[in-house]
Amino acid sequence: MRFLLWLLAISLALPACAQKKLPRKSKSTATAAPARQAEPVLILQRTPCYGTCPVYTATIFADGRVEYDGQRFVKLLGKHTLSLPVATINEMLAEARRVEFTKFQERYVGNTNDLPASIITVHPVGQPLHAVYAEEGIPASLQGYINYVQARVDPLTNSGLEK
Repeated sequence: MRFLLWLLAISLALPACAQKKLPRKSKSTATAAPARQAEPVLILQRTPCYGTCPVYTATIFADGRVEYDGQRFVKLLGKHTLSLPVATINEMLAEARRVEFTKFQERYVGNTNDLPASIITVHPVGQPLHAVYAEEGIPASLQGYINYVQARVDPLTNSGLEK
C-alpha cells in the first residue's frame, strides 16, 4: 500500500517539475517589417459644401505614407494608402515652421453656411500638434500653406481640385 502511495505522489509531482516552454524569439529580426509610426505629422481634411466641393482626408506620416480617404467629388474615391518622398514631408513641415503655423488661430469662420472648410493639423514628431479650422476670413499666409500642402497631395490622387 505504501508503494502505491509513493507511486501516486511521484506521478503527481513529475508534471510540476516539467519545464515550461518559453516563447521562442524570432530567428531573423532583419526581415521583420519596421513598425509604422502611429501618429501622423500632417492631416489635411476638406469638408463638404452644398455644391460639388471635393471632400477628402489625407493623413500624412513621417515615413512618407499617406492614408487617403476620398469621399465626394474627387477622382479617387475610398480609402487608399499612397506615398510621398520623405523629403517632401520634411519640406511641408519646414514650410509650416516658416509660416509660423502654430501662431494661427484655431478657427477662421464667418456667417456663411455654404463654404467648404479646410482643417489642417500639423504635428511634427516630438512636438505638440496644432489644428486649424479654416473656412472664411483666412489669412493669406495660412491659405498659401493650405494650397502648398494640397498641391503635394492632389497629384497622388490624380486630382486637379480647383476649390
